[in-house]
Amino acid sequence: MSTQPRPSAESSIEARRALLERIYDTLFEKIGPRHWWPGETPFEVMVGAILTQNTAWANVEKAIANLKAAGLLETGALYEVDVRRLAELIRPSGYYNQKALKLKRFVAFFAEQYGASVERMKAEPTAELREKLLQINGIGPETA
Repeated sequence: MSTQPRPSAESSIEARRALLERIYDTLFEKIGPRHWWPGETPFEVMVGAILTQNTAWANVEKAIANLKAAGLLETGALYEVDVRRLAELIRPSGYYNQKALKLKRFVAFFAEQYGASVERMKAEPTAELREKLLQINGIGPETA
């Protein structure tokens, strides 16, 4: 009979999470990014992740095209644009009023926390970044 204590469920979950992160990091290091998500820039991918909530990608593409045509597919422009104007442009993505607010909150976070730098954001440990993203109203587990 063993006298060693059984690991707690929490430590078991943390161990699995750590293992999965090591596997992911190893795969990423060996084969690199897969570029499976459409988008010309990392910022466009982030915007698309918010716009695709509860809608088909074809509708997101229309909304992104509208943002590009208006010169608003950059952090500074989205930070400054009026939320009503933003909602109008992303209307094809559905739930446009809510998504406009989500985008504004995300862009404020991105600008204020990382100086709108994708590289600075990527330097954050994944688990810590995910926790921060989940604190933004409208960013859930799938989007984060």
